Amino acid sequence: MSTISKRDLINQSIENIFKLLTDIVHSPGNYVHNEQILIGLKSQGSLCALDLEISIQNKQFTIRPVSLNTLKKRLSEDHSDNNFHKLNKLRVQAQEAIRKLSEERTTPKKRSHSALKDQIGKLKASVTMLHAVNMVLVQALEVNRRDLITISDTANTGLRQRRINDAINRIVKILGLNPAPFDDVTILSMKTQLQLVPSEKANR
Repeated sequence: MSTISKRDLINQSIENIFKLLTDIVHSPGNYVHNEQILIGLKSQGSLCALDLEISIQNKQFTIRPVSLNTLKKRLSEDHSDNNFHKLNKLRVQAQEAIRKLSEERTTPKKRSHSALKDQIGKLKASVTMLHAVNMVLVQALEVNRRDLITISDTANTGLRQRRINDAINRIVKILGLNPAPFDDVTILSMKTQLQLVPSEKANR
């Protein structure tokens, strides 16, 4: 039969609650599946209702139920830094540590299945679109090559300028066949740098 007094038992339980919460914060993996402790972390009242024998770092500890009012009173009488504010802060930290660990354990599964599958699908669609863009660019380069040959063989200045303008319009129309957002041809310039520069010999 235990000779420990009720008061000492309560004080011991409160001290062990601090030890439990501290260990949960540092080693949440040891408690992530302990339903009794998970329920105890939900509120101050649930924490006070804990009734368990638990091993912390290979040492056995006992926690018995205590009323919330008694808990607050005993902590107010405690001359150490173990006050009620610290206890509740530890409870919240322990709850958060377990929540984060649970998310970390479930995230890799999502990443390796549905999320990864979605990512592969998006990458395939991107590659297909880039192939289409590449085909349009190849076509534009071929048309541009033929136009340059025709322009270089044109002696008449007026006719050459007209063919340059026609070549520019063809390139713009071809590039406009690209899928969005690569069909935006507003960045193409139609200014005079693409126009024929008169030969100095022709002006003499």
